Amino acid sequence: MPFRDTWLVVGVLLVLIGFGAQQPPISAVGFIVLLVGGVSRYWSRHLFDRVVLRRHFGETRAFIGEPIAMRLELANPKVLPLPWYEWRLAMGDPLTVDGEHLAAAAVPGLSWLTRRGSIGWYEEQTWDHTVRASERGYHQVGPATIRSGDLFGVFPRGIEDEQVDHLLVFPKVAPLEQLGLPSERPFGERKGGSRIFEDPLRIAGLREYRPGDPMRRIDWKASARTGELTSRVYEPSATRQLYIAVNIDTMEHAWEGYLKDDLERTVSVAASVAVWAAGQKYAVGLLANGAYPDADRPIRLPPSRSREQLTKVLEALAVVQPLTMGDLAGALQREGHRLPTGSTVVVVAALLPPALEGVIGRLAAQRHEVVVLATSDRVPPELPMGIPVYRTGQAFEREAVTS
Repeated sequence: MPFRDTWLVVGVLLVLIGFGAQQPPISAVGFIVLLVGGVSRYWSRHLFDRVVLRRHFGETRAFIGEPIAMRLELANPKVLPLPWYEWRLAMGDPLTVDGEHLAAAAVPGLSWLTRRGSIGWYEEQTWDHTVRASERGYHQVGPATIRSGDLFGVFPRGIEDEQVDHLLVFPKVAPLEQLGLPSERPFGERKGGSRIFEDPLRIAGLREYRPGDPMRRIDWKASARTGELTSRVYEPSATRQLYIAVNIDTMEHAWEGYLKDDLERTVSVAASVAVWAAGQKYAVGLLANGAYPDADRPIRLPPSRSREQLTKVLEALAVVQPLTMGDLAGALQREGHRLPTGSTVVVVAALLPPALEGVIGRLAAQRHEVVVLATSDRVPPELPMGIPVYRTGQAFEREAVTS
């Protein structure tokens, strides 16, 4: 039985035996055992009072391979020192620390950054590290554990720091020319200027119904008043809308799993299109059949030209997971009713199920500019209604081969 479990009994017995046998040395040993045990127990109980392991990051968002400054601070603002310590900080496997070898953790997907040493009273120690990510995603940093003990090492203890931070790593981005897209007018826009679309939120007047007018254009109140079908006339809008629709599914059935390379190419191509569109002053939107981490909220960003929109789109693409929330066809069908006539819809997919083909065909029939960017050979090379299909992702394939 370890001494830390028997010190009180042993000390008391030695004192009693020494008194009974009239042997002061034995009693003295008993008193020493009680003194050492008592001091060690008190020290152990108050070892981690106000001890904290703090983390500071220079940035919490970065692209793959970019350096992220991380400072760790171990503070001991009390009289009792830590004669020895070992702290371990959990880090997601895609994260590496320059000059450090991370130890494997028992939890899948995590590794340990470890430090050992001692810290005196009212002392603070700091470590500066550079963190890099090898994959896009929402990567975990934390929790942490700290172990230490009293001066005699009799009563070791440990505490858990449950704080969990995350580093958001954006997907890879490449120029459209490297993706195999035309350098000019990749999505059919007119060269040298912006097209004029109708803005359904701004009604300019009414006119008689014409064959081919969509149902949403009909003004039912005016039609009832005049006895004839009447259509709305909308004011023009110079805002160019580009909606990026991302199909996260890479296999026909969810139980079949997913193809990681296809998914990463799909996400990277979508990110590349978003960066290009923002540079061309498009109102960029994003729709994907996935959800945000730890939330039951689908990935949907209505088109916007705000300064923060591109960052929001890249953040949403960074956290895309293989698990989906339904199919893209249903989500795109619902979203299609909100799009102004003439919007550009870019479908990025490694897999194009028949239901999705039907939806994008209906969008094209509604006078939307529809383009399909295929990130695998499983997408048909030709689609009805002359919808263009481009084979993309070659830049990322070459990058994977050379790395």
